[in-house]
Amino acid sequence: MSGYLLLRPHHALCIQKFVGRSYSPAFTAHLARVVRGLAAAPETPVRLAQGCDMICGVCPFCQSGVCKAFAKVAALDASVLSLCSLHGGQLLSWGDLARRAAQKILQTRHFAQICGCCQWYGLCSQIPTGASI
Repeated sequence: MSGYLLLRPHHALCIQKFVGRSYSPAFTAHLARVVRGLAAAPETPVRLAQGCDMICGVCPFCQSGVCKAFAKVAALDASVLSLCSLHGGQLLSWGDLARRAAQKILQTRHFAQICGCCQWYGLCSQIPTGASI
């Protein structure tokens, strides 16, 4: 890691709800490594991406660095930034980002409003916030 992790804002939600299931075996293994690393080092600096990040590279929806679900994930990112009083490009610790996302979204009615359109919402809604961190 060189200095910080580049992370899409909505991934602050996904990481806290991750329990070992995702789009493909390669993506699951990659995300599990990221989750373990952040759990072990919550002080890790994170820069909020305004596009694809270090998680997206293995995602089956990311092709040649472009997200095929751009409009959907851009809306998710914008919601997270707004509700957590953050901005694209901002640098903060993973622990601070995770706390903000949990307090402002995952533990509120905003969770269903923001994530209800995601195919994983049914699973995530059953998982306690921060189960994997």
